[in-house]
Amino acid sequence: MLAKFSVKNFKNFEKKFTIDLSQTKQYAYSEACVKDGIVKTGLIYGPNSIGKSNLGKAIFDIVQNLTDKQRNPMLYMSYTNAMHLENNAEFVYELVFGSSRVRYEYSKPSYEDILEEKFFIDDVQVVSRSWNDFHTDLQGAETLNGNKLDIKISAMRFIRANAVLADNPTNKVVKEFFDFVDRMLMFSHLRQNYYQGFSVGSTQVDVEIIRKGKLKELEDFLNSVDVDCKLKSLKIYGQEKLFFDFGGNHIIDFWENASTGTQALVFFFFWYMQMQGNASTTPSFVYLDEFNAFYHEKTAAKVVEMLRDVQSQVLLTTHDSTLLTNDLIRPDCAFKMLPEYKNSDSYVMGPLSSRTEKELRQALNIPKMFRAGAFD
Repeated sequence: MLAKFSVKNFKNFEKKFTIDLSQTKQYAYSEACVKDGIVKTGLIYGPNSIGKSNLGKAIFDIVQNLTDKQRNPMLYMSYTNAMHLENNAEFVYELVFGSSRVRYEYSKPSYEDILEEKFFIDDVQVVSRSWNDFHTDLQGAETLNGNKLDIKISAMRFIRANAVLADNPTNKVVKEFFDFVDRMLMFSHLRQNYYQGFSVGSTQVDVEIIRKGKLKELEDFLNSVDVDCKLKSLKIYGQEKLFFDFGGNHIIDFWENASTGTQALVFFFFWYMQMQGNASTTPSFVYLDEFNAFYHEKTAAKVVEMLRDVQSQVLLTTHDSTLLTNDLIRPDCAFKMLPEYKNSDSYVMGPLSSRTEKELRQALNIPKMFRAGAFD
């Protein structure tokens, strides 16, 4: 699981910004939001243009470094901060796998080029890279030492592609790290259902839902959030298509007639399907940006409830403070992104519970406290 992430000189993050997902408490409510002392389902609140979307882009920069999964380079134009274009962007990931802790640091001048890398397991450095030169102490990768790396190839990716790592506890953690990054997923409804990570290429959402036999489940989901409808699939010119069914022969094309919010719900359901099943094949980490941009508050609450129950680690961003209720999200899993981080050389965004001395009992009205400035 991702425990902490830091970024500096990337887009609007001029100075070092850290989100800490490990500052959890011993609350006896909404316990599904936490796993092994780390936020499993978290909510980031922030006003427009504060950096919520850019935080997601920063976290998912690693997908370019280490995987062949879906990427969106257009999101990474204007890569470094405008005040320091000549400097490198810096990233630090801290992850926990069982009793082992991984730290992966790197710096880049652009989306595709990487200059510095350090990889630690339990504070022991096992990979280092500076410009073209790199060194590793990983068993099975010793013969790769001293190779001249192109700046478009990360050392970790080079090791993954060219070494046969020995079967030992250290390398097991390295493989778990690679697997975690492979299964990271970021998606949003704001840009025509774009996504990064986890998979490759595009698919027709409705066709895939129908193919997996989930049409009735989709219909039930829509009805549960007050989208009163019946759905039907028909094969048109050999291709399954989705329709609203009004009985008899009265059907109309779904995509031509569904509201923006209803379409967004179908896109969400498609990705929610990927979060079902075995933990080894579902997304490891999900970042869903402005997840409720097209949702009524009841619908947004339903989506949060659904995501609490998946095995994936999930971070959601929102403008809606009403979702901060203890019935949905604990105070140690809710974050407030404020402009104050821009004035600090090294800012740590901890949860709401770290921003007050008050005891945050389950019965408290957290949204009301939030709006009154209790966590400013």
